[in-house]
Amino acid sequence: MGDKEIIYSILNAADIAVLKRLGPGKYVPIGEVPRFYRELYPDDENGPCSAPWNHSDMLAFFIEDAEHFFSEKQEGQYSSSVWQEDGVGEDAALIAQALITPKGMVITVRRFRDEYIERVRVIQKARENLLEKRELKHNLELYKTISRTDKLTSLFNQAAFKEILKSEIQNAKDTGTRLSLIIMDIDDFKKVNDTHGHLVGDAVLAAFGKILMSHLRDGDIAARYGGEEFAILAKRTTQDQVFRMAENLRKLIERHDFPTVKHVTASVGCTAYLPPEDQNEFIQRADFALYDAKRSNKNNVKIR
Repeated sequence: MGDKEIIYSILNAADIAVLKRLGPGKYVPIGEVPRFYRELYPDDENGPCSAPWNHSDMLAFFIEDAEHFFSEKQEGQYSSSVWQEDGVGEDAALIAQALITPKGMVITVRRFRDEYIERVRVIQKARENLLEKRELKHNLELYKTISRTDKLTSLFNQAAFKEILKSEIQNAKDTGTRLSLIIMDIDDFKKVNDTHGHLVGDAVLAAFGKILMSHLRDGDIAARYGGEEFAILAKRTTQDQVFRMAENLRKLIERHDFPTVKHVTASVGCTAYLPPEDQNEFIQRADFALYDAKRSNKNNVKIR
């Protein structure tokens, strides 16, 4: 019996299965795998299972981190937590390890017995939490989108808009990039709700949001800023350009056929960023321009 066969025989006796990494996501069992491994993970067409994570939630969780560990290409090891697999028996538990050695990359799956059971029981809840976190990780972008979006208009909400605005102001300070802000308010919106009801009012707000979304340039950001007020952050835009942009949007709104009410207008304030002013000063100047438009018979654009 050669040295390798002796080593694999010892590993088998110690209930350790070894899978060699051939490439990203590709493995092959080496040596004789322990009996527990074949009982838990059905054989492939070529023999012992080469992807046990397809049959185990914990191994599926582990393999994601193991692949990242292998990509670092530094000698050492990365271990999973201890868990119990359905079918492994009440008196046993499993642990997986990813190892980088001078001769290659391997994953081992080892079965432990009595002395580890108390430890397993203590961390069983931790295993469940890990699986829940894995699911949350996969849906993180969805949760972020939901928390940052106004449900009625599908635009960003005010909190998300201010977060983006803060980042873009810092970028403008660092790089000298031009930045402009538009704030719009639907004229006499209270009359819409009072006359036609809130469902019609909501339909008007949703249609207003669609108009903005369909006429934004690449990179521009639109938000429902609050109630019947909307904001647009226009990147790489001068004061003259943002005025023309605001005027075009005002005309589109004036000509649009809104649900039930048909005719709606908006007052618009706009301004260009003046470094080194902060976020509040930038917003305040656009707000003042909006007040100017409201005081000037509404349905017009003012700039400051």
